[in-house]
Amino acid sequence: MKPKDELPVWTPETDSDRRLVKKELDAILASPHFSNSRRYPALLRYVVEKCLDGQTDHLKERTLGVEVFGRVPDYDTSTDPVVRFSAGEVRKRLAQYYQGAADESEIQISLPLGSYTPELRKKLVGSEPANDQSSVPLPSEKADCMELPAGSGASHAVELPGTDRAQILPKKRPSPAFIVSTGLLLALISLGAYSLYRVGAPNREEQLWKPLLQTQNPILIVVGSGSLSAVFPEPPETPLSTHMIGPYHHISVSSAIALSRVTGMLQKRSKTYIIKEAPLTSVTDLRQQSAVFIGGLNNAWTLRLTKNLRYQFVEGPQARIKDTKDPNNTAWSVDFSKPYTSISTDYGIIARYHDQSTNGDVLILAGLGPYGTEAVSEFVSSPLYIKQVEQMVPAGFKNANVEMVISTEVISGEAGAPRLVAAYAF
Repeated sequence: MKPKDELPVWTPETDSDRRLVKKELDAILASPHFSNSRRYPALLRYVVEKCLDGQTDHLKERTLGVEVFGRVPDYDTSTDPVVRFSAGEVRKRLAQYYQGAADESEIQISLPLGSYTPELRKKLVGSEPANDQSSVPLPSEKADCMELPAGSGASHAVELPGTDRAQILPKKRPSPAFIVSTGLLLALISLGAYSLYRVGAPNREEQLWKPLLQTQNPILIVVGSGSLSAVFPEPPETPLSTHMIGPYHHISVSSAIALSRVTGMLQKRSKTYIIKEAPLTSVTDLRQQSAVFIGGLNNAWTLRLTKNLRYQFVEGPQARIKDTKDPNNTAWSVDFSKPYTSISTDYGIIARYHDQSTNGDVLILAGLGPYGTEAVSEFVSSPLYIKQVEQMVPAGFKNANVEMVISTEVISGEAGAPRLVAAYAF
């Protein structure tokens, strides 16, 4: 199928047209790009259905915030960018979907920048004949377009003004064997160049993980769980039914997501690891040990290890991340006394440093709330986000201790993309 910008915007006029659009919408929402989320399918379905109903005047930011995301009618769109953020994600995921499904899609749906009104495009009947041999270049035409190695003996036809094309075209076309061998040669050259690029290309996320990956011992992963105020250890006569619902038998879904990302990173690099809950981890466990700490206010070890760093957790109903060099900054806070459905932003700390008290390398992945923990784990597992650190922290952070503050928008109970808001090397 042609790229969507080569097709005119199309308006469905009949019930049959609208059924085609809904069929395409269902296929999009069933794809992996949308099926694992709640908020992005909800937004896309709403705007497409309103478009089909001719109600595009409803597609305004505030209306979408109220109708799709349950915001109150007078909510502040400047401080709660739920609609703008979600629309950006929908645009990105639609582009990813059509990278693999464009040829099979009779209809294409897009969400233009700066608008919440979707655009529809329809593949024109007969625009791309499936078996039209006239549209397939002949072998010689393919060869004319190749950039061949010097000395290959291939000639290229160049049409000059006022010149008889028959006089400059090669009289003999390259043989099929020559074309195949040249194609194989070019493929091998490209593969070799790509392999060299991959070997030499900097792996940004590994730059952050490098100190921990250098150890020969298993990496200890300490996961926060339950209540820090609970009595431990439990009495030995505690029934299993009580133990299973006790505070030390609970790991949040966000912590589980963070744990899966950490273990995935380590497995990909053939590193062994040990997982322990924070209350069951002792100082002896940490001595001369590389360790990853997951969770903030639910992990006593995280609170202990960050209390001497610049960015620290402050507990309480108005929990926050404190900048010891700017104590008046209260921007990085979450009001834990409010209903969880009203929380729109969460924050987290990433710290990687060599801890003198344990003589081990430490990586802390901790959110104020669960969304922050999930966001920081996404940040450290993607080279796209690590690139932000290179821009904010002085050159050489890879070999220094580093601490960062991450923010994330909370949309329909899910963590959005992580964003680096502060960082320093020490």
